[in-house]
Amino acid sequence: MEYPIKYKNIILINPYAGVNFDIPNIGIAYIGTILNCRIIDLNTLPKPKNRYLKIKADTVGISIQSRTYSEARKIAEKYKKKYPEAKIKSVSGIIEVQCCYPYINFDEKIEINIPFSDQLPFPNYELFDSFPIFLKNWQKGVWNYAIMTSQGCPYQCIYCVSRNKKYLTRSPENCYEELKLAKEKWNIKSFSILDDCFNVDKKRVIKFCELVKNLNLKWSCANGLRADRFDEEVAIALKEAGCTHISFGIESIDDEILKFIKKGETSKDIEKAVLIAKKYFDSVNGFFIIGLPGSSYEKDLKSLEWAKQIGINAHFSYYVPFDKQMQYDSLFYGEKAKPIADTYSKDLQEKIYKMTSDMRPYKISIAKKIFKKIKEYIK
Repeated sequence: MEYPIKYKNIILINPYAGVNFDIPNIGIAYIGTILNCRIIDLNTLPKPKNRYLKIKADTVGISIQSRTYSEARKIAEKYKKKYPEAKIKSVSGIIEVQCCYPYINFDEKIEINIPFSDQLPFPNYELFDSFPIFLKNWQKGVWNYAIMTSQGCPYQCIYCVSRNKKYLTRSPENCYEELKLAKEKWNIKSFSILDDCFNVDKKRVIKFCELVKNLNLKWSCANGLRADRFDEEVAIALKEAGCTHISFGIESIDDEILKFIKKGETSKDIEKAVLIAKKYFDSVNGFFIIGLPGSSYEKDLKSLEWAKQIGINAHFSYYVPFDKQMQYDSLFYGEKAKPIADTYSKDLQEKIYKMTSDMRPYKISIAKKIFKKIKEYIK
């Protein structure tokens, strides 16, 4: 497919985020592929920090998520100071949210208005200057190749920026072809699905599993599945297709809180799904949120104790209230995350967060290994 958007001399920049070093910015990957231009990835390859200043471009497009707004501003100011004639714009479109953080814009922007569908090209990660790092870790099976098969979510959970967004999908066949190409071209050993809600459509999930089974790749549902859309048939399909790790978006095990946040599930729904998952998967994770409306230290502690008792990993993040949903640079998960809501004492919120540090999917030791790989590449 031909794309009519043309820029003669443009570079794209992915700012440093401080988390998700092993996950490429899929939004900028799509846009860079469509524009066929170079991508400076400062998140996975943070050094040399100012290397983008060595490239003179007519237009600089910066992909900004809410967590990277200040970094994007600094990049824009530095580039404009060195190249006053350059046009500095944000670049967005196609993907609205990745890893729970929304993409946002400057006043001056480039928006690629191609619907999230089979019309999209497969992302060409070779355009990233960090690509050798990704390639090495994909081929060793240390990092998972990331893919989004759908985006948006029809549910109305009040804590989530993907809530009540139009549910857009690529066909299972199209997703299979991307993964097949990635295996043939880059020799990936595993992949992760980063959808806002992968299991909205049960038939689609099962069809996807039937197709990817033939690739013989290990994979995971990295973002939270809905418990009320999960059953034995889905579990078996995932397992037989090579899925080894799943996560549920649990948030809390308190029914009053679940009702208040419009989760649309009960603690019974959640426990039933978790017990089914444990029959088929050795690695089951639950995402919880600290400081939700109506919560307390005791209620959040109860969720943690429940996770330990039932035997799953508990990955706790901080709640971001409506009025701070777009508060720039607020990290609500990762090692630098801080409590944002005033639901109860922030000291106690931090206490819960620290209690779960060894239960998170990506522990500090793994983060250190990632940095070691990056340093090896820089040398």
